[in-house]
Amino acid sequence: MSMIIIYILNFLTLFTNSIFIENYLHIYQLRDYNSQRYFNFFLKKRIFYYIFCVFLLIFQLFFKNLAFLLSSNLLILILSSLYHFSFNSSKTPLKFTKKIIRLYVISILLLLTLTPIKYFPTISNLLLLFLPIIANFINIYDKIKNHYYIRKASEKIKLSRAKIIAITGSNAKTSVKQILNEFLKNKYKVLATPKSFNTPLGIAKFINENQIDEYDFSILEYGARRKGDIKKLCALYGADYGILTIVAPQHLESFHSIENVYKTKNELSEFLKTNLCVYNIDNLFVYRSFCEKQILKISTSIFSKADIFATNIMIKNYKTYFTLNFNNQKYDTYTHLLGRHNVTNILLAFALSIKLGIDCNELIESIKKIDYIPHRLQLIKTHFMILDDSYNCSLASARESTLVLSQFENKKMVVTPGIIEAGKSQYDINFKLGQMCAIFDYLIIVGKHNRDAIKSGAISKNTDCKIILADTLSDARKYFNLLKQGDNILLLNDLPDDYT
Repeated sequence: MSMIIIYILNFLTLFTNSIFIENYLHIYQLRDYNSQRYFNFFLKKRIFYYIFCVFLLIFQLFFKNLAFLLSSNLLILILSSLYHFSFNSSKTPLKFTKKIIRLYVISILLLLTLTPIKYFPTISNLLLLFLPIIANFINIYDKIKNHYYIRKASEKIKLSRAKIIAITGSNAKTSVKQILNEFLKNKYKVLATPKSFNTPLGIAKFINENQIDEYDFSILEYGARRKGDIKKLCALYGADYGILTIVAPQHLESFHSIENVYKTKNELSEFLKTNLCVYNIDNLFVYRSFCEKQILKISTSIFSKADIFATNIMIKNYKTYFTLNFNNQKYDTYTHLLGRHNVTNILLAFALSIKLGIDCNELIESIKKIDYIPHRLQLIKTHFMILDDSYNCSLASARESTLVLSQFENKKMVVTPGIIEAGKSQYDINFKLGQMCAIFDYLIIVGKHNRDAIKSGAISKNTDCKIILADTLSDARKYFNLLKQGDNILLLNDLPDDYT
């Protein structure tokens, strides 16, 4: 009779765990299949559950009383169900790619083969944590396929006639890419990566799915999470022309220091076939790179004189007006893009476009036609004036976003979960973010990840800002009724599921 109960509990555990494994695969997918980032999530957020499972297993091994074994297995089945159903994964659902399906099947097989019958509920719940990593290690097929896919794209792009424009930096890569694409497409056939494709596999997918040889230029974003990533991308896909946007304390969980970020981003200039690179010298690290490199280089700035610089920047009637200074000439223009940082992005794209033979006056007119870039300080006019800056991910860009908001009329509200992946500087950075936001009427802090730091920063300014805590963005929306028609909302950053 007792064995029948054990088998029933094991069947129920296998059934529930076959559902719960999706939670782990989801976190693994969100963390770009990186084992260290995957385990960091559980160590920070859910370690106590696994400590409990370990202690329960130890008791089961030492106290082999059948009644205790059955009751503890039933207990772990109930607790694991409650625990796993608490996973919040509704915002960005798991993408059932062929790789995920393979990992899922391997994980279920591992559950069945690695777990003793008597201790199945306890051990299998511990195994759930490691299954994505083990399954991915066993899954040789994807490693071989990805290697072939990347090598195929690398050979294809190197044989292509298209010149490669590589854009790197801690942020603004996608914005500069889209602006540059608008500037070049009237004269050249241009192919640019979609969205934020900036990894070896993402770029390989883009190259293999397009007839790149039919284009004059291909604009690629080169992203990095650890030292050597830019060097690797340049070796795979090359770089004829380069743009370095900004070096900021991003992804410090993997980079460990801003100096490592600088060294990695700086790798781009070593691989440029034309030796031509455009630098945003307003950023101290980029300026350092500009001074160190003995290559063909163009400087841009919104604060000082450079090869191409902007003056008289002003936001008026939901447009950004400025004077572009180039070749001892002044050009008054405006853009629908809001903020000084977008002027910086325009200057970077303008500088390379000039070198590639686009007429200056034509570019000045093109600046006026640039449309909003989704989720990057995008102005949405509804009952409220909403500034959607949900792709913002750094303190520098947050500073520009809040500066734009401060120039709007009527009441102002900031909704933010804070800034992530800042390593040891996480608290300090979000404390400063709270100070920035304290000048407005309302500050809604979403989630618990950076709540204490943002709240403390806002309180330290001793303003009349009303601070509101919300668990989710849906909860935050309930407080929008505090505003009236014509008031303003800044949506600043958006945490991925694995940070909620």
